[in-house]
Parts: sequence; C-alpha cells; structure tokens
Amino acid sequence: MDFSTVERALVSLSRRHPPLSPEVLDLSKRLLDLLQSSLSSSATTATSTTSTTTSDVEHSSSIAESNEYATGILTLISVGESTASPQDQQRWEPLAVGLRLVVDYLEQRTKELPRPLLPNKHGSDNGEEEDDDDDEEEDEGTGLGTGGGGVYAEGPRIPKIAPPSSPTGVEGTTTIPSPAVVVSQPTEQRTQPPRAESPVFELMKSLPEIVDRNVEHPEPRVRSLVAQVVGAYALYATSLLNWMSSHGLPSHSRSQSEESQTNETQQLPHELKTSIIHSQKGRRQIHRVILASLRSHLAMKEPSRENNPSAASDGALDDTTGWRALETNLHALASYIDGCVGNGFVGENDEEKREDGAISSGSYLLEEAHLFESHDGDGDGEWFLSGLQHCSVVHVNRHVRAASAAVLGVLIKSCMRSRRYSSRETRDYLEDLLVESDSLFRRVLKESLKGTLADNWSQVRMAGSVLCRRYVGALMRIYRGRKKAAMRDGEKVDEEEEEEEEDVTVFESAAGDLVPMLLPRMCLNRFYIAQGVKLYSQDTWKTVFEQQKQSREGEEDTTATAVGGGGMGAVARNAAPLCRYYAKMCDADNHAVREAACQGVAELAQKLGKHSLYAEFLAPHVTILLQALLMCFHDESWPVRDEACLACGTFCLAYAEECLPELPTLFERWTEQMTDQIWSVREDAAVALGDAIAAYGPDMLEKVMKVLKKSLPAAKDQPAMSREEYKKLQNDMQAH
Repeated sequence: MDFSTVERALVSLSRRHPPLSPEVLDLSKRLLDLLQSSLSSSATTATSTTSTTTSDVEHSSSIAESNEYATGILTLISVGESTASPQDQQRWEPLAVGLRLVVDYLEQRTKELPRPLLPNKHGSDNGEEEDDDDDEEEDEGTGLGTGGGGVYAEGPRIPKIAPPSSPTGVEGTTTIPSPAVVVSQPTEQRTQPPRAESPVFELMKSLPEIVDRNVEHPEPRVRSLVAQVVGAYALYATSLLNWMSSHGLPSHSRSQSEESQTNETQQLPHELKTSIIHSQKGRRQIHRVILASLRSHLAMKEPSRENNPSAASDGALDDTTGWRALETNLHALASYIDGCVGNGFVGENDEEKREDGAISSGSYLLEEAHLFESHDGDGDGEWFLSGLQHCSVVHVNRHVRAASAAVLGVLIKSCMRSRRYSSRETRDYLEDLLVESDSLFRRVLKESLKGTLADNWSQVRMAGSVLCRRYVGALMRIYRGRKKAAMRDGEKVDEEEEEEEEDVTVFESAAGDLVPMLLPRMCLNRFYIAQGVKLYSQDTWKTVFEQQKQSREGEEDTTATAVGGGGMGAVARNAAPLCRYYAKMCDADNHAVREAACQGVAELAQKLGKHSLYAEFLAPHVTILLQALLMCFHDESWPVRDEACLACGTFCLAYAEECLPELPTLFERWTEQMTDQIWSVREDAAVALGDAIAAYGPDMLEKVMKVLKKSLPAAKDQPAMSREEYKKLQNDMQAH
C-alpha cells in the first residue's frame, strides 16, 4: 500500500492480491475519478486569464462541497469495517484508504479557512502589543507526517538548523522539511468561510464513532492512520473555533482595522454556529476515547526493562516490535494535543461550554487542566502524567518510550502556544507548570529527560533530544519574558542578583536545578555515534549558547564575550556533575556510550584544561576522569580503546602535575596499545606518547626511545607478505 498521496492510495486498492471485492474497487474508481476531475479543473483554472479570484474559490470548494465525495469516503470506511463475507473479513485496506482520504479532506478544509482575527497578546486591553520576541514558536518539523500537525511517529527526519536569518523571512528559524511530507501548494491560498450545509460537518459527525471502533484495531497501519485522523480532526475543529471566536470578540480586543473587517460578518448563521459547536463535542469525545484506551493499556500487567519475560508473554511484547495499541494511542494523543490550536478565547454563551462547565477554548492545557493537577495521589494528573513518565522511562518497549517523549514535547508546545493570547493570570499558571519546582508536570519532565537522554536505543535518545530542546527553549523564553516584564513594570532589581545573573548563562538561570542533570547529557550526546542524535545535539548546543554572544566592535572571536562564558563557562561551573556523569558512562553497558564518554572527557581536557580562566574548575576532577579512562584501555571495543588513548595524552598536556601519579600506568598502557591489531589504535597510542613527551620533556623522551629501539627492529623479523596475503590475513577470523 502506498499512502504518500490519496491518488496513490486509491490506485493501490486495485493492485492488492488477492483482489478486493468489486464493491470496493468500483467505489475507489469513483472517488479517484472525482479527484482527477477536480485536478483537471484546477489546471484549466490556472491557465485561465479571467477572474482568477472567483474561479479559484469555486474550484477549491468543488471537493469540499461534494456530497458524493464525502459520502464515498464514509462508505469506503464502512465497507472496510464490514465482515459480511469471510474472504474480506481480514481485509484492512479499504478502511485504511478511507482514513487516509479523511486526513487529506480535513487538511484541505483547514487550509481553506479564513485567518481568524486575534486579540492582542496576553490579554492586553491598551491596544498595544507587548514586545515579546521570546514568544516566537519554534517548529521542529517533528510532526506525524499528514494529519498530525507536528508529530512524527519516528521522530525528526532531519535535524532543524537555525541560522541567523532564514530565506522565508522568519528570523532565527528555518525548518528543513522531510521529502516524504513535501506537498506542492498553490502560489496563493484562496480562503472561504465554512457553510452550515457543507458535507464536512456530516463527515465529522461520524468520525468519533469511527475512531472509537478502530483505535485498538489489530492492524497497526490502521491505528497509525487513526492517529492522523485524530490530529486532522482536532486541527480543523479548533481552527473553526478560532474563526468563530474572532467574530465575537469584544471591540477592545481588536484594532480599528480588524474592527472594520468584521462589521460585515459579525453575526454568524445559527446553523453554522451549531455545527461548529457540535464539532467541539465530537473532538472532546475523541479525546475521551483515546484517554480511556490509554488508561486501560497502562493498567495492564506488563514487563519492565528490569524484568522482561517476553518469551512467556502473549504476542509481541518485547523491546523491538509494537506493544499492543499503547504506542499508537500515544501517537494519537500527541496528534490531538498538537492539533488543538485554540487561542483560548470564546464567547460566553452557555451552549459553547463543555458538559463539566469549562469553556471550550481549543487549548489543550486550559481545557484539560485537571490532568495536570495532583490531589494527594487521587487526581487525574496522577495516572496521566505518571503514566507518561512510566512509558518514557520504565516501559520495556522502545517505540513506547519514544512516543511518550513526543507526547510530553507537544504538551510543552501547547503550553507555550496557549500563553501567547491568555490573560496575565492564565499566562502565569501555564508558565508555572513548566517552571515551578513543585509542579507535577515539571517533575515528570525531569525524570523523562533523565531517562530518554541516556537511553541505549538511538530512537529514544533522539526523541529525548527533541524534548530537551523544546523544554530548554521554553524555559529560556519564559525567563526572558518575565525579566522583560519586571523591567517594564519598573520593579527594582538587586544589584548583587543582577551581577550574579551576568556571570551565568541564560540557560543556567532559566533551568535552575535541572542544570546538573541536563548539561552532562546534552554534552555527551554531541559525541554519540548515531549521526541524527549527534548533529541534532550539536545544533541544540549552538541554539542554547551561541545566540547569547555579545560581539564587540573589532573582535573576531566572540567566545570570551558570551554571557556567562557561553557553553564553556556553563561546563566549567558544573564540572563536578559533568565529570561524575562522564566517569559513570565510561563504564556503561553500551559501547557507543563509552566511546562518546571518552570523547567528551578528551574535550574537557582540550578546552577547559588549556583555558586560562576555566582550567582550575576541572583540576580537582582529573583523578576520577583518569581512572575512568584507564578502565577503558581494556575495553572489548577498539574505538573505546582508541579514544581512551588520545584522551589520556591530552590530559597529560593540560594537567601534567595531576597526571604524574598515574604516569607509570599510563606509559604501560600506551606501549601495550602500540601492539594492538587495529592500526588506528596503534597510531593514536603513538600520538599519546608524543603528547606525553611534550608534557614531561627529556625523561619521557628517553623512556619512549628505549621502547622504539627495542620494538622497531622487530619489523625485520616479520615474513614478507604481499598486499593480497595481508588482506587475507585481515579477513581471517581464526587469526583474530
């Protein structure tokens, strides 16, 4: 099956073997004909030179207002769910294609909506927009492909690179899209208001029941498409809510130009308003279905990472394959949260309220605030947030751990998005969820980051890296915003506190007690063997620290002028937890982690050890780092031995006196490595000995010369060997 486009998905049905029923094939052909006729009409309209505005709008509504197309989608889904004939009861393909059509249909309807008129930021009623450049949203492109808005099931395909300015004109953010999700779009998107009799509302009435029936479907591809449908539904429903709410804003929340734009459309038809409100009920019904399924899966008895009796489990409950419907439930929840783009303001009509009395704002954290509150172990937040923490840290399945990290990431994104147009009180509440140390959400984020950033699976480590960047970025934006607000309000700042803030980075000030946990993991992942994790972590480091540089006129190197010394200063001030973490990772059960730890230790010696200001911060920890490196000399993985050799030589150059007690042991290890079967290990052992000579002078040179005079003539004793014989020896398993 090819789900890359709706046309290919429909064509794929005719190619399945054994063939699908004639009803399915005829229905797919009719739907394909409707799509192709719409595309041909689009091409004709594009080449026309007459009244393009009106004709484009009419074309854009051709599929949207086609009852035949919407009814055909529902029929295809119904046939896919049917078990009328024995030969078709296991055929999931019609259902999957129907769901794919729903995703595309809702996405197109969302694009056609007029842009809503928004109130001033933060509920300001003075007609002036606050200067908050920290509110700019950063989209990692980590979406679920189609229909999820911003959540990939597999994590980001290409790390986001953030140059000073992007070609799109948005300062500081440039998203590199995945080739799999690039969709050609018209030069100018025509918009039109929704109509009450539009078939999209009839389709949306049926979707909650369809999601309920298939959220735990036995076919994982169907469950993944259900997750995309959930995201597309939430995005369209909350976009409708934003559009409807913008026509009922009080005049003080709009500028004069916005006021004039809404004069003609201030009153919405009652039928349209009813349809939009009904779509919100359907959206919340879908959310209840997802939470119910998620909670039931969390309540199941499952193996943990410490105790994994997968051989005795029913079905595939291991660390490599999918784990029942839990993973796709998490994808669906992430897609739903990311699709809830409501701006948090609506009218006060009672029929716009939820059954529990809360106003339907379209903002997830405002609508579901009870999920983030703790009531002495008996609140909804206990099972919801603790369940997400369990899934991201303890659960045996790597896909579940990565999916749970994605949910936490979109929760942070939703929190930052909701605060932009909220009142000051609501804004403070949302920020406190991320900032306050007694916040249950913050505690869950801390434990989840601690586990995912050090996970042995690169997939989970990548998901943790994305979560880390989003959380750190949110904390830094909140810190800057509150500091600006304090200055704007004329609050007095203690001079001592101000001087202390200038001596540390914004990252340290914003993250607070999270720094000893986050910084070591952020450092090590810059050397991790998986290229995606490595490049993404390096770019995160630049994003967090290098943007704080204060360049001075005539200075090319701005490292010394960075606030708080930049990343190097932050590492120096947190050398103790960083060195303890590196030493622990040198003995990790993953050879890739041990290799990265050795590279990280070498970086400390190279950069901090040779720095006039920061060398003293690392000096007390040289002994523990050397002991960790000495242990790695006997590692079974040759890249670890290789990196340990180089790191020890670098330490001797930077801290000659501190390394002197271990020099005899180091010399013995280096000379042993010079006879290793791996040529690069031998070469780097020689480089390390050269560093030792540079550090300790003639005495070390004399010892090295003795070894060379004894070992080099042994080359003459080796038998003559041709290139072909040498390659054969290298590939001989018995010889090694």
